[in-house]
Amino acid sequence: MPAALTLALAGALALGAYTADVLLLLAVLAVQWLLVLGWHRALDVPGALGGMVLSATTALVADVALLVRDDARPLTPVTGVLGVAMLGALVHQLARRPERARLTASLTATTMLVVLVTLGAFYLPAEETRGEAALVALVAAATVAAAAAELLPATAAVRGAGAVVAGVVVGGAFGGVTGLATGSALLAGGAAAAVAAAAMAFVRRTERPDLATSAALPLAVAGPVAYVLGRILVG
Repeated sequence: MPAALTLALAGALALGAYTADVLLLLAVLAVQWLLVLGWHRALDVPGALGGMVLSATTALVADVALLVRDDARPLTPVTGVLGVAMLGALVHQLARRPERARLTASLTATTMLVVLVTLGAFYLPAEETRGEAALVALVAAATVAAAAAELLPATAAVRGAGAVVAGVVVGGAFGGVTGLATGSALLAGGAAAAVAAAAMAFVRRTERPDLATSAALPLAVAGPVAYVLGRILVG
């Protein structure tokens, strides 16, 4: 069940945030590489092998670059990594054999995946904001709450609204327990749940939804919430 795997991945992110950078890195890599494994299959596009190799490499390089970053400008290395990866996606399409069938679909899928795995890396610098481990854990928990809301026997709109409400509740709980500012915690929980719910809605509309993509995509897209809100609202 995707919600159970999302819970396991979120738990690994929270544990890594509260313990050691290497454990957080491994948790982030698990999210990224599960997404890599399922993405092209879910979208049912050609060029999967090359796209997977390129995206997995991008994920690893982005993660390492963010771990050894200059804290004054923590995202600077990511721009270079993305630029090279986009060129790599073009080269991959030119090199595909025996024929480049459905080139636009394959190129779009690969470039999207490169961006998504890079977004997942944002958990790493998020830990260095003043929100620290609590904000990473909050976003991960709010994503799990959104995944649980997906199990409701209701319309997509109701499930989406339920996901946001669940995320806000999680944010409030974390704010009370960890000392995060209440308003920031509520916003972080709601925002993480909202983007996670949007990601799950996207997966439902793909050609072949699979366990890996369904579980990992919500956590990957929620990564920037932890970083951006950590920088803007928490400090």
